[in-house]
Amino acid sequence: AILAQVIDVSLPAPSLPRRRPVTMELESIAIEGLQRKGLADLDGKDSYAKVNEKKVNATDSVGKAKQKVVNELASAYAREYVKQVAPEDKPFLGAQPLLLRKPHISTVEETERVTAVACKTIGRLIKEAHGVHIRISEDARRSDVARGLMEAASDEVVDIDAAPVVVSMTRDLWHTLPFTQLPSAPGTAKRLLIYVGTPGKYLSMCIKSYRGRFDTAYEEDRLVILCKGVCMLPLGTQEQNIFGVDEVAVLKTIGAAVRARGSLAWGHGVGTKASIMTKLYGYPVGGELPKPLCYEGDAGGSANSFDYLVDYVRFLNQLKIAKPEMPVTVWYDTGLLVSVLMGSVVGAGVSLLTDSDGVSMLRDASIGHIISK
Repeated sequence: AILAQVIDVSLPAPSLPRRRPVTMELESIAIEGLQRKGLADLDGKDSYAKVNEKKVNATDSVGKAKQKVVNELASAYAREYVKQVAPEDKPFLGAQPLLLRKPHISTVEETERVTAVACKTIGRLIKEAHGVHIRISEDARRSDVARGLMEAASDEVVDIDAAPVVVSMTRDLWHTLPFTQLPSAPGTAKRLLIYVGTPGKYLSMCIKSYRGRFDTAYEEDRLVILCKGVCMLPLGTQEQNIFGVDEVAVLKTIGAAVRARGSLAWGHGVGTKASIMTKLYGYPVGGELPKPLCYEGDAGGSANSFDYLVDYVRFLNQLKIAKPEMPVTVWYDTGLLVSVLMGSVVGAGVSLLTDSDGVSMLRDASIGHIISK
């Protein structure tokens, strides 16, 4: 309208929408409703009102010890992000990725040839090894051969160190099952270590997996890793990758070779196999629901901030154990803060209670994967 007057053009005054008058009382009610949304308990009472009189206590000696552990976790994870430079005095770096300038799909003849090499080499390694330790990872759980190895293992062996072959689950598989106390893990000292599945650096860091054991076995030329279409194994004086293998045929060779060595021992303790295998493949019987999660008392003192989240994940495990048919899954972001949280959960002996997607996200450490999830 002002422009129309300035240029002396007869235009009708524009009709602007008027703001609807809202009283201060209505605005305060709306704001209060936004603040209270989702914070009321089952009785309709404000959850914050319960803690108005609470306070944060000074950190005591127990709390300081917990904070020290958290600081050490954060420092260790931060150091993992520093890229390591390979020593220049090593003429051979061992198993390295194969960088392709264009896609290549192995022919049937190529697959048969490299599979035969892998099968022959692994069969000889198993036969000559002091002992064999087979670890079944999360992405191998659906393999009939891997399942058969776990079912054939006996959990009546007290001294598994004397057993020729030990079969156990990897930690990433543990963390897809509900546990309030994770199973024990067997040692792998001097055994031929066969890892069936796909390991991941960030995943192993978060779940406190077998990083040191992998490094030691790699340096001592007694590490075998079988992935989809790829096998890492000792060839000559160092570890090498063989691409394009038929992983099912290789795994069948592993199964036949270890059975020829004698009986298979279950690696997670005497009498534990039935309950674990039921969680993995069967239909577990539920139980009584846990009491609703409730925090009482003042914060601080001996309680660390991560303790509350650890208690929450433990509660979810108890809920899943009580109601096996109920979908209860936790997905975790990547990054330093969430890594420390996962380290705190694992340190408390509690399962992360994730699933195949959750393990894949941690294995890839992919922000895009997480966002799409």
